Amino acid sequence: MKRRTLSTGLAAMIALPVLSLGGAPARAQGAEKLRVRLDFSPWGMHGAMHLALQKGLFKAQGLDVEVQDGTGTISTLQLLSAGQADIGQVALGTMAVAKENGLDLISVAGFARTGDLAVLMDQSLGIKTPKDLAGKKIVCFTTSPWAPFIEPFLKANGMTKSSIELVMVAPSAMISTYASGNSDGFMSQAPFGQPMVLKTRKASALLLGDSGISFPSYGLALTPKTLESKREAIAKFVQVQVKAWQYIHDGHVDEAVAAIIAQRPNAKLDADVLRGQIAAYRPFFESPTTKNLSFGLQTDADWAAAIKSMEQTGQIKPGHKPSDYYTNALLAV
Repeated sequence: MKRRTLSTGLAAMIALPVLSLGGAPARAQGAEKLRVRLDFSPWGMHGAMHLALQKGLFKAQGLDVEVQDGTGTISTLQLLSAGQADIGQVALGTMAVAKENGLDLISVAGFARTGDLAVLMDQSLGIKTPKDLAGKKIVCFTTSPWAPFIEPFLKANGMTKSSIELVMVAPSAMISTYASGNSDGFMSQAPFGQPMVLKTRKASALLLGDSGISFPSYGLALTPKTLESKREAIAKFVQVQVKAWQYIHDGHVDEAVAAIIAQRPNAKLDADVLRGQIAAYRPFFESPTTKNLSFGLQTDADWAAAIKSMEQTGQIKPGHKPSDYYTNALLAV
């Protein structure tokens, strides 16, 4: 697609009507500042964020958006709760666990609605089931979305932490530890990790969902306090992100890859890896319970399944309902 066509066509597609959300007062003229915290250093799931920045789509909606790289979903959730960021792109299953532990958070959009966490193992090892992981050295990091689910995963498969050699490393060291042969595998998201190691040491994946633990993956979260105080700006931001993802997955993955690289020129990013991550995530954008669901929307059915899994694995206490964790109020339904 030619650059001229992108500049006009994408901008037109993302043009939003004046929002009327629960009687929220109109903001004074001038861009409203939003601090956005991502989950990690630049990777494929940041495509819509960087595309919107690169093409001025937030600015066109009167928003001054600062996008910060993160050091893990848990860290981002803590910063949101502390008021040091307005909105985060995070693993929503981990958000639910954090909410159980006292952080007042809610999701306003869900993108990767099918669980993506997996144990990624050297393909040559022929790992077929979780029990095949016994005695294997596997690396992870403490702020990973995996962290709350490691013991429930092992327990669901009749194992304990002593069944494997689990080593926690710095987030930046996890992939290199595996790629260099210093571990048998690593715990990550399958669509993130497999493209990362494709050129060095191919990995097979054991999805956490195949062990009966269901939860949503990446979406947008914030505190109810921030939602109340910046409702109109947050709504504009969310709708820009939804339409950007729609555009990307309508045959414009390369535009997203170019935007990530342009926004993070010093990160030494591999375009093939970014492209592979964006493409690999597309099946995970589908809802496990509802076909052809519009991007961003979340459902009671998906969250009910997640709540059941998290109750069974001891991550949350009984008595929660789906509306405790999400709202679709900011989305054009």
